[in-house]
Amino acid sequence: MAIYLDFRQTWLWRQAFEAPRPDTTAGEQEYFRNQYLEMREKAEQLVSRIATDLPGMTVHDVAHLDALWDMASLACEDTVSLNPAEAFVFGAAVLLHDAGMSLAAFPNGLADLKQTLIWKDSVARHLANQKIDGDTDITVENIPEDVERLIIPDVLRRLHAEQAEQLAEQSWETGGVRYSLIDDPALRTFYGTTIGQIAHSHWWSVSKLETELSGKLGGFAQKTRHVVDKIKVACLLRVADALHIDTRRAPKFMRAITKPTGISAQHWSFQERLARPHVESDTVVFTTGQPFDQSQAEAWWLAYDTISLVDRELNDVDQLLKSSDREVLRVRGVKGAGTPEALARTVKTRNWRPVDARMKISDVPRVVETLGGAKLYGDDPTVPLRELIQNAADAVQARRRFEGRGDDWGKITVCMEERDDELWLSVEDNGIGMSELVLTGPLLDFGTSFWRSPLAMEEFPGLMAAGMDSIGRFGIGFFSVFMLGDVVRVFSRRCDRGAETGRLLEFRSGTSMRPILSQPDYRALPLDGGTRVEVRLSVKPPERGGLLYTPYYAHGPFTMFSLIGLLAPNLNVALFTKADGVETQVTRPGDWLDIADSEFALRLMPWKSREQTPAKFMRLLRNTDGQIVGRAAIQPEPQYSYPPKGGWITVAGLRATRLKNISGVMLGEAITAARDMAIPVVDRAGLAAWATDQANLFAEHVKDEEAQAEVAEIVLECGGELGNLKIVQYGGEWLNQHQFRELVGSATRISVELDGEFSYDEDRDDVFPRDFRDNFNMAADVAVVPKHEGRIVSGNAATWPENAPLPGDLKSRLSAYVVELITRTWGGRLQRTGETRVVGDVGGRDIERDIDALSIPVGEVGDETIEF
Repeated sequence: MAIYLDFRQTWLWRQAFEAPRPDTTAGEQEYFRNQYLEMREKAEQLVSRIATDLPGMTVHDVAHLDALWDMASLACEDTVSLNPAEAFVFGAAVLLHDAGMSLAAFPNGLADLKQTLIWKDSVARHLANQKIDGDTDITVENIPEDVERLIIPDVLRRLHAEQAEQLAEQSWETGGVRYSLIDDPALRTFYGTTIGQIAHSHWWSVSKLETELSGKLGGFAQKTRHVVDKIKVACLLRVADALHIDTRRAPKFMRAITKPTGISAQHWSFQERLARPHVESDTVVFTTGQPFDQSQAEAWWLAYDTISLVDRELNDVDQLLKSSDREVLRVRGVKGAGTPEALARTVKTRNWRPVDARMKISDVPRVVETLGGAKLYGDDPTVPLRELIQNAADAVQARRRFEGRGDDWGKITVCMEERDDELWLSVEDNGIGMSELVLTGPLLDFGTSFWRSPLAMEEFPGLMAAGMDSIGRFGIGFFSVFMLGDVVRVFSRRCDRGAETGRLLEFRSGTSMRPILSQPDYRALPLDGGTRVEVRLSVKPPERGGLLYTPYYAHGPFTMFSLIGLLAPNLNVALFTKADGVETQVTRPGDWLDIADSEFALRLMPWKSREQTPAKFMRLLRNTDGQIVGRAAIQPEPQYSYPPKGGWITVAGLRATRLKNISGVMLGEAITAARDMAIPVVDRAGLAAWATDQANLFAEHVKDEEAQAEVAEIVLECGGELGNLKIVQYGGEWLNQHQFRELVGSATRISVELDGEFSYDEDRDDVFPRDFRDNFNMAADVAVVPKHEGRIVSGNAATWPENAPLPGDLKSRLSAYVVELITRTWGGRLQRTGETRVVGDVGGRDIERDIDALSIPVGEVGDETIEF
């Protein structure tokens, strides 16, 4: 056929509206033709707004809509025809299928958009991403215009097909008059719903067409006897829309003035090179007027991916039409879509050759086992259980938000039981559950978090807007379960669907074989919806490398009850263990704030007895806004303390990083994918206030003065005030800051050991080590500042709190504080020199050491002058 630019010259238009038909009168053709042209005039104004609301996109105006008549004709000429009623419905659906991409498609514009769940979900998702990338002051109620501009295009793209379904029957009001796209109210009422459904359907999967558009619509009695085959019309629309990717979509001048960027620019680059497709035999052929040079390689690959999608669309439509005993289209695929080399014969390149040499992972199971297992999480067998509890907690939180349940609703049950001489661990929740699509999609998509994916917004509209904030962010936690065993079963049913939709996903040999999906007996599923993950344990729990093994538990292995409390000490979901059919509650939401100090300490240190746990001085930490961000007490410990003292940073209630010198819990934010390193979220003022309170408690109630001095170092690290804590030993007597300053105020020189207490030196001391340890007497005129490592978090990934470096060669905050205290007492300047002197004796034998002499500068300055 000849090629015409005017859509009224296309084969499909002429065959439906102009060519004589034995089954149709000229009057009937004229009626439907005129109704379409009148609708087109209004739709043209509507779609002209798309370029404003979605800047950078290729052409979606009336030129694109007109071109779909051409593409539909190319696909169906001499094989599939439309009667006038079908042609009107087809044309109307064409006019509306993209019209929802404009704010003008909503009667009240942006105000309507903001009332949708998709808008609220998109805002919430944007804020969640901002939270990952860094702190933000933006809230749902306080969205700047620049953020709105980012969200509007995304929401319009997601809503446009759904909104297209409303447009045929929708009206707009101005000046008290209402206007519709279809003027004839009877015609609008009769065909409006069908037009909307077909317009919407271009966004559906092909399989959905058969279920949603089955059957035919009878004749509009006033004007025609012709029926409308909805599936046939919908197939023509989706094929025509898929085929229209040529230069008409990307005019060069339009690109010059819109200046698209990113992926949009790549779409423009490839579409502006593609000629109008033609047909050879039963395949569509795309060609180029100008080859793609090396600088346009990315655009060529995008063209390849797009053309491959067109090929798949044509194949799927062909199968649908055949399976439903309908006439098939003229075209069934795209030439060269199979391989890059084949497509390059028609979609030309210059000075380079496309080869499918993308980075591949040949051994996917090995990557999953490596990055999702011990290489990421270490050899700790309790990590997989923590990750399963985390996934369960996310599911419970999602159901709370989805169904409007209270913050204390929901439960997670952990069970270990013997089955046929094998031990199985199971973690079950009554959370939101997974559909088959999620169970076989995001759950198995290594590195993709379902809760932050677009699919979550489609599966559970409004969930993000309701405040869903998942613990899991990286999509790798599930795969850690294979650290415990190779046989894994996942039973799941969405909470809002029947038992018949429940599924079992079973891994019988780790990740080395594809899992098996089946529909289990409904009695095997969680009773009220939710998920249960079961794993057959490869190592017996009490043995080395087993789930309940711990080298520092003197009286035997952990119990499951103790382990769960340690892994999730302040989770906001109730935790239970189950044995022999009996459930025992381990924790309840919020109980970490009100249970007794001794009980909380025992939860964090289950290897100790209740009498051994440090249960003193547990106090709440609060930020300056009053938010509770921890419950903890200072507990000094040696630098290489083992076992730990029961202080943890938790992320969303789950154990993350060990705290040094602290017992209790501080809430934190993870800084690694494995969540084995986190930083407390308490602000500096809140931390300082808590540390000051700790200092006062220790000064009043702890008689061990050396312990008070160790606490002082930790308090200073936290920015707190020392109060009456003992900080310096002088002549064998411990002094607080006020007593020490009074002593210094009456002197002009003082001998001080700033680097901790004196220890035995075999090169200098003519005494036995035991005698030194038991009988050393400090000189009456020597001061000693004890040394203690006061860090709270210290490791390769992070150190916290972040404080200014210590001045000079001083090695502790307390020694710096003492020097500053002396300096202030002496008017702001201080001379520091070294001296060798007697610092004490052992049984009458003098002990000499090299220590500091601090004095008020007089005349010539000595070795060093320190200013503060």
